[in-house]
Amino acid sequence: MSYFTTQCIVLHRTDYREADRILTLFSPDRGRLDAICRGCRKPKSPLLTAAELFTLGDYVLFTGKGRQAVHSCSIIETFYPLRLDYARLSHAAVLAGACLKVIQPEDPMGHLFILLARSLRRLAFEEVCPEAVTAAFLLHFVSLQGFQPDLNHCARCGKALGDEGACLIAPEDGTCCLGCSEGASKRTWLTSAQLSWLRAVLTRGIGKAGPPPGLIPLEALLDYTEYKLETRLPTLPA
Repeated sequence: MSYFTTQCIVLHRTDYREADRILTLFSPDRGRLDAICRGCRKPKSPLLTAAELFTLGDYVLFTGKGRQAVHSCSIIETFYPLRLDYARLSHAAVLAGACLKVIQPEDPMGHLFILLARSLRRLAFEEVCPEAVTAAFLLHFVSLQGFQPDLNHCARCGKALGDEGACLIAPEDGTCCLGCSEGASKRTWLTSAQLSWLRAVLTRGIGKAGPPPGLIPLEALLDYTEYKLETRLPTLPA
């Protein structure tokens, strides 16, 4: 039986037996970890908080008989305000769902871990609309997976994008100008202001990108991400 300590975020949990849970943990240096957390559903369990969604902590796990189990955890952050706001909680579920689609055991993803932790912190504690946080997360997320869209030139004709806006078309790996986007869904249309904000998010981060445009281009980024991942993400409230 061997023990190791790694920082993790709880991405998923499943109740198991009378008082246990199976946790899916995201570690920056070990990737995906699936571990049983014994007795954590008991009211006085020291692992009660460690088995909650989105908890960030230093987890001590041990491996024995072919499976991993949580031995103890030093909690760093619970992001508790997320549990008090259904809309923000739903956006956090989208972030976690995206990460669940790409993390693999023993596959370090330090940059994605930092992106997730910072995005959860913004959703929980900062006065910024959750749509903007999720849009910025998805843009950086697809970039980390090797699918960064070209927001400066039309993917079909190569023309520099002007003030008329463009469509974000996933099969084209980027944006298409008005003349090349005939038949594209209205969900994919980005105004010039939205394009400028996304460029700033990509190059400077959401914290330095300035205020987002009036309408966040979240639907277009959700469609783009789901196409690239070939899967569906959790649904956001209407």
